[in-house]
Amino acid sequence: MSLRKRLLLVLGGTFALLWSATTLWLLGNLRHELDLVLDQRLESSANMVAGLLEQIPQPAASTAMSPLINPLLGGLKRGLVCQVRTLRGEVLVRTPNMVFSQPEEELVGFSDATIDGQDWRTFTVQRHQLLITIGDRLDEREHLQQVILLTAALPVALALLGSLALIWFGIGHGLKPLSRLRLQLADRKADDLAPVDATSVPVELKPLMETLNQLLGRLNALLERERRFNDDAAHELRTPLTAIKTHLQVASMADGGSEQAKHSLQKAEQAVVRMQSMLEHLLLLSRLGIDEERNQQGSLPPIQIVRQVLEHLFAHPQFSRIVVDNQLLTPCLANIPDRLLGMSIRNLLENALKYAPEGIVKLELEADSDRLYIRVTDCGKGLNESEFVDAQKRFWRAKASSEGSGLGLSIVSAVCQRYDGVLSGIQHARGFTVTLSFPCQAVAAESSAKLQ
Repeated sequence: MSLRKRLLLVLGGTFALLWSATTLWLLGNLRHELDLVLDQRLESSANMVAGLLEQIPQPAASTAMSPLINPLLGGLKRGLVCQVRTLRGEVLVRTPNMVFSQPEEELVGFSDATIDGQDWRTFTVQRHQLLITIGDRLDEREHLQQVILLTAALPVALALLGSLALIWFGIGHGLKPLSRLRLQLADRKADDLAPVDATSVPVELKPLMETLNQLLGRLNALLERERRFNDDAAHELRTPLTAIKTHLQVASMADGGSEQAKHSLQKAEQAVVRMQSMLEHLLLLSRLGIDEERNQQGSLPPIQIVRQVLEHLFAHPQFSRIVVDNQLLTPCLANIPDRLLGMSIRNLLENALKYAPEGIVKLELEADSDRLYIRVTDCGKGLNESEFVDAQKRFWRAKASSEGSGLGLSIVSAVCQRYDGVLSGIQHARGFTVTLSFPCQAVAAESSAKLQ
């Protein structure tokens, strides 16, 4: 879970919990106050009717009062009903919508009653020999309370949602320094280990920035030691290997040696060549990604790089098996240094010649709008798909006694990871095809002519 979502969950949850508890308390208190107000309405209405009855000049209560009282009951508030009866239970007058079917013994004051399946809230007051009852239906009262509570709760709910939205945007604004730091680190080159500028970051992030800069400093020192070691190792190991190879060649050309001695010298020279190749591959693997730019573009067309590779392989005893099929319709440049692209093509060709000792080895060049495809197909019994996956591991060889350093395809795989390349292999009836692809960019015809 992201930090922004976690903060929203904690802050928003706490905020919503407090608002909900406060709102429930307010709504409960509002409901109680509404009940009191509605009860006061019943009481005031009953007292009003009682006061009006006292003003009627009648010597005694009787049904003859109806023509005088009915106009007075019309002044009752909407939703209220009224009934006037004597202490003996004789109903003198009632509102037209009064549902009391018979006089019931009632207590003076507030009471709840169910009449004809409807719940009522009533208030009764006694004036002399008369009982005045004002009633209010509880379902209408409940509906009124729901409308008022909904009207009060809706702004609170909208305010809560608005507050959560403000919290979300506020958290995003507060986390902007982290976003800027992420973008600053993402835009850096692979070899840029300079300290990060911490002048504009909040106080809370400065300890993190100091720790990060210390880590970058230690990493920079470590990489610098690695560069020096690679340079020293290359110098110290290449020189004696070259000297050993030279002495072995001189010894093998000297007269007087037996065939067995010459054969041993030849094997020793092959071992030195293999050791030199392994050393070069190891040094290349160790420096890959340190000295090269990730987005560096090649300066030579792919077909020219292929020509350089073929010139290097011209002395190979099986060079004649290589066939080149150039299907590049438009000139392009691969987004990879020329040296690494050439080394990758060379390793694919050498592996095909080694693991498929018979038949032709076909090299195809093809490109679409944004990628360059290099396919190497052998027509013999080469690697299968499982062995192709294993061959991308360092120091893997199909046979322990086979020649080679076991680093060729592992270097190609590392180059692909570094420069957004794709390395794949598929077995078919004719043999095995390895496809290598890298991003590329088309170049204008004039630029292509200059490159050629």
